[in-house]
This record gives sequence, C-alpha cells and structure tokens, in this order.
Amino acid sequence: MSPAKLPNFSGGVLAGGEGRRFGGLDKGWLEHAGRPFIEITLDHLRPLASELRISANRHLDRYGSLGVPVLRDRLGAGPLAGLLRLLETAATDWLLSLPCDALALPESLPERLFARQQATQADIVVLEDDDGVHPTVSLTRCALAPDLEQFLLSSERHSVKDWQSRHRTVRLRSDGVLANVNDPLALNRYAQTLACGSPAHG
Repeated sequence: MSPAKLPNFSGGVLAGGEGRRFGGLDKGWLEHAGRPFIEITLDHLRPLASELRISANRHLDRYGSLGVPVLRDRLGAGPLAGLLRLLETAATDWLLSLPCDALALPESLPERLFARQQATQADIVVLEDDDGVHPTVSLTRCALAPDLEQFLLSSERHSVKDWQSRHRTVRLRSDGVLANVNDPLALNRYAQTLACGSPAHG
C-alpha cells in the first residue's frame, strides 16, 4: 500500500506516564541527540497523520508549545486511560498510537499496519519484534472507545494487552528492533548502537 492510498488516521503519542524508571522525570522531555523524546516521536507521525494529539498529565503548557492538542487522562491514569482520550477525541476512524519513547521506528510502519489490518479485518494491529509485543505501538479502530471506557470502569486490571484481547487483535512482525527507551540503560544502549551504525528498521 502506498502512502498516498492510506486511509485517514489520527496520530497519538502517550506521554502521560510517571517516569518511575527515570526517577520520576517526565520522559517526554528527556533528550536524545539534543532533541526531546516527544519531538522525535511526533516526527514519526507528522508526514502522514491527518491530525496529532498528545496524551499527557504533567507540563501541559510545555507540551502545548509544540502546537499539538494536549489531552489529560479523565479515567484514572496509565496507558489505557491515555489511549481512551486519544480514541474518543479522534476525528478519523483509526488511531496510530506510539509511546513517547519510540525513538526509532520503521518508516513504512503506517502503511504496513494498514496492509495488515485490511488483510485480516482486525480491529487492532500491534507491533511485534525480537523483544516481544509492543501493545502501545498500535493501529486501533476508534469506534472501540466506548468499550475501552467500560473496561476501565468495570475492570480492576487495566492492562493494555487484556483490553486488546477482547477484540480482533493481530500482530505485525517487524524485522528490526523497536528503539524505545524504558530506562537509562536502554537509552545508553541506543546511543551506542547509533555510534556503531544505524539501527535496523524492519
């Protein structure tokens, strides 16, 4: 599927985490190569998304300075609460969501996600690589927002994978490894990988 034939979709970045593995720092504003994580992640979505949103719960004015609408969680906190806000405010039928630490992704990710969805008629497509499944790197049907709201209100376990398992969810295999940064050690590893050569993008 060529980028020109992609359906309209909304792009959303999940930046509402507590950053516990970084000592409570707001991970979206950590920097790599002199740029905040949030800017790097938004750049993955800008070329093709019809609209952009950021899910955040801190430093809202700072996020707002990026020229992208910023949404606070309204049902608890965590990635599912952020995903709900992105889904229910989207003006398109599909949401491509990314965590704010997605520093490197395959350039063909949107078209490959949609090709997988169309081949399987899935409601959700999630990225999988050598490190496992990345449930927040996903293409999700926005019509699922009411079900997600009900899930958050009725379930004690707010796992992204648990909610996705309620729907037709398929995986998209990436030959490369997603460079997302869960802790300072992972950031150092990524920087060393770049110093030795570009990371593989599947």
